[in-house]
Amino acid sequence: DNPFSPIIRLNMNFYQVRIDQRVIVRLPSQQAVAGASALRNTSAAVVKYKEQKIGNCLWIEKLAGSRVGTKQSLELLTRDGVIIRAYLGDGCLAREFYAGAYMERPADGKLCVDRDLLHARTGAKCEVDKFRLLVPR
Repeated sequence: DNPFSPIIRLNMNFYQVRIDQRVIVRLPSQQAVAGASALRNTSAAVVKYKEQKIGNCLWIEKLAGSRVGTKQSLELLTRDGVIIRAYLGDGCLAREFYAGAYMERPADGKLCVDRDLLHARTGAKCEVDKFRLLVPR
C-alpha cells in the first residue's frame, strides 16, 4: 500500500536522514582598534602602500579582520599582519562593511575571486573582483 516501499516486500522500515552543516566565518571590523592606536600615537607617520598582484584565493583560516578601504575595496587583515585589499564587485560599496564581514566557509577553506560572497551586517552581498597585496613603500 505504501508507494515508497521497495518492490520486494521486506519486513523493514526505511528512514531518510539529512544532515546539513553550515559554518559562518566572521571577520570583525578593525576600525575601532586602528582609531584607538592612532589617537595614542599622534606623531605616527601615515604609511603609504603600493599594490602587488596576488593569487585569486585566500585561506580563510589566515584572515583575522577587515576594515573599510577605498570606495569599492575592503582591506582584509591576516593573522601575521599582512594587509590584502579586496576589490568588490559592481554596485558594492565598502562602507556597507563598516561592522565587519561574514562569509560561508566553502569546502576547500578558501575565499576566491568571482566565486564566494562576502556578507555585510547591513544585508549587502558582494563578490570579490580581485585581491591585491598592500606593501609599505
